[in-house]
Amino acid sequence: MKKFKIGQIGIGHNHAQGHMEAFRLHPDLFEIVGYSENSEYWLKKRGGLACYDGIARLGEDELIDKCDALLVETEVPDLMAAARKCIDRGKHIHLDKPAGEDFAEYEGILRDAQKKGLVVHLGYLYRTNPAVKKVFEIAESGALGKILYVETAMSAPRSREYLQYLETFKGGTMYIFGGHIIDFVLRLMGEPKKVEPILFRSGAEGFNGIDNATALFYYDSGVSVIRTSAIETGGHFRRELTVVGEKGTVCISPFERPTTKWLALQNGQEDAYDKLADTTTLELPTNYDRYDAFPEEFYDRLCGKMSPIYDYGYEISLHKLLLQSCGILG
Repeated sequence: MKKFKIGQIGIGHNHAQGHMEAFRLHPDLFEIVGYSENSEYWLKKRGGLACYDGIARLGEDELIDKCDALLVETEVPDLMAAARKCIDRGKHIHLDKPAGEDFAEYEGILRDAQKKGLVVHLGYLYRTNPAVKKVFEIAESGALGKILYVETAMSAPRSREYLQYLETFKGGTMYIFGGHIIDFVLRLMGEPKKVEPILFRSGAEGFNGIDNATALFYYDSGVSVIRTSAIETGGHFRRELTVVGEKGTVCISPFERPTTKWLALQNGQEDAYDKLADTTTLELPTNYDRYDAFPEEFYDRLCGKMSPIYDYGYEISLHKLLLQSCGILG
């Protein structure tokens, strides 16, 4: 079995630790060469974490030269520069998100990777989530009939630190969270006819970033709603996905270890309002971690064992819709 040499560029991304922990569980697939980080702040805050024990800290250029593939886990504003350097030097990458406010830059990186036959594996962690995959399975089986619209939300609990962080980005919560759930809508509905961003600054805790935002995606069959927030108490419990079709509806909430998880299908009865549908509770696994499936999926992509479900054209469309939802692109 081929083993790939990989390293991690940056430890400042919110998912850097989780990915390193997950990849270290697969020594049969990956040799961890090292990691790079120049920020004293992040070295002090995360450099001593157990997931980096025994791993060499190298300069970025040296790390790239020694690896077959890189995990790009820098702070969000630095992701694209690191990705560009890796692709220019012929390296495969796992690229965390969001992938920059410059659409042309992102598209150029993916097109160049495609020309060179390089893998760009995006950090949309809910693509491997069992509950979300079950919703896709049901919807794409035809059980719901034609999909009419999707409603989805991703929120975070309110904290001063995070509200201050959001001031950094033009799209605020939509920029940070929106890609995950726009992904659901794009896969299930395709590209919309129109995108309407609705961005708000509540002024919570005295900060002025966009801390709650909604995007409306217009289709012939209805309007799909994408909602994000960083000012909800208990926000993690309001991460929801509802898919409405002509023959039924499926709903999960929250995405990870859902407590709401039902499928309702029309049964043809018309005699009682509360008996029009047969409702069942979905059977879903409970003992998984959000990062579990990423290493093996990345490995299969590197080995050419699987065609990407999400091709480069899809990934480009997704990022375009994200930037439109943030009001960055028209």
